[in-house]
Amino acid sequence: MYILNGKILIQPLLDAQIQLNEAIKTAQSRLEITGAIKCFEYCYEMSWKIMRKILIEQGIDENVNSPRSVFRHAHSSGLIDNVQAWNDFIEKRNLTVHTYDGHLADIVFESLPTFADELDLFVLKIKRL
Repeated sequence: MYILNGKILIQPLLDAQIQLNEAIKTAQSRLEITGAIKCFEYCYEMSWKIMRKILIEQGIDENVNSPRSVFRHAHSSGLIDNVQAWNDFIEKRNLTVHTYDGHLADIVFESLPTFADELDLFVLKIKRL
């Protein structure tokens, strides 16, 4: 069980990250693509909430109640490098409610390798904290 600073449980994110990477590599059918998108949703939600917890632990507790503000502060504090990519993931996450639309699902699925790369970088950084 991986717990950051003795307080922030990140093991579920690490487990979901493995599942996301596997889903991206193997998804071919519409159902598998939908599953990969679900993995993205889970990883995205856990990521920004873990970022928020870390920022609060670092004493940054003003205006960290939305993903966009969390990403801005996470970038400023060095937790993430590419704030624009994370802000783009907000849009992709918002599209996931429309994954019944094949075209929108394809747009989200095509962004998943970029998300996985950014997630890998984030996880590396928090493991070093």
